[in-house]
Amino acid sequence: MFKRFIIHLVKQNTSFAGQDVFVPVVHPSHTINVYQKNYKYMHSFPHTESVVCQETHQHFCAPSCPPRPRPWC
Repeated sequence: MFKRFIIHLVKQNTSFAGQDVFVPVVHPSHTINVYQKNYKYMHSFPHTESVVCQETHQHFCAPSCPPRPRPWC
C-alpha cells in the first residue's frame, strides 16, 4: 500500500547580526569677528584775551632847576 506523506513548506528562520559604523562627516564653519574703531576728531578753537595796564611817568624840570644828575635816567 501506498503511504501518504504530508510535506509542509520549509520553515525559514533568519538570524540577523548588525554593526553600527560611524562615518565622520565634517561641516566646517567660520566666524569673523570684526572690531572697528572709528576716530571722530572734534575740532575746537579756543581764544583767550589778555589785559595790560600800562603807566608812564614823565619828569620835567622847570626853567629854574639847576642842572644835576637825574636819578631816574
